[in-house]
Amino acid sequence: MSNIIGFSKAAFGNEKISMSNQGTDCFLELLEMAAAEEEMTDSQRKLIGFLKDRREENLAAPGTASFDVDEMPWDKDTLSEDIVFMMQIIKKAKTVETAEKLDYRPDLRIVYPWLNQFSMMIWKLDKDYLYGTAEKELVQQGIEAIRSVLHGKDSNAKRRLLFYLDQYLDPYYQNDLTELHEPLKGLLQEAMISDNEADVIEEAHHLLEAYMEI
Repeated sequence: MSNIIGFSKAAFGNEKISMSNQGTDCFLELLEMAAAEEEMTDSQRKLIGFLKDRREENLAAPGTASFDVDEMPWDKDTLSEDIVFMMQIIKKAKTVETAEKLDYRPDLRIVYPWLNQFSMMIWKLDKDYLYGTAEKELVQQGIEAIRSVLHGKDSNAKRRLLFYLDQYLDPYYQNDLTELHEPLKGLLQEAMISDNEADVIEEAHHLLEAYMEI
């Protein structure tokens, strides 16, 4: 079995990296080694932690570490800085000094192109992509469409929707919230007490405090 790193489930064509299980382990360990001695913000630690988790999954159950770049735990408030940080980590992962920290000798001719492609995928990210067009269309469909996401099991979809709502609810954009306000308030309150990831709960709480007068 192999692992695949894609840009997004919505992206087709060549937007993917296919690696053997051993190659996946090497790829992720190089990134982990490159970040080991770096000073990191909370959001950057979450990104590196995500990659560490994928490596542990691959070691425990080979072939189960696939992921998409847009499902990494990007923070909307520090996205630009965190993309630059990841560029630096990938660049460091490609150095001989980092490779020498491994307890084996990797075939860097194979791994380096993967790191280059991973870098290109990350560089393409922007806020409009992470929480933009799809979320805008979903909100336009109404409260039931929003409910289907917030009651679902896809934490990444919840995160993107909540980030988009942070813009949509802002009075600056003068959106008509007459029908949406009260039912959305209820959904956000439910999101806070449901079995959601910490950052999803935090974002729901932020929306309630900022726009729902709680």
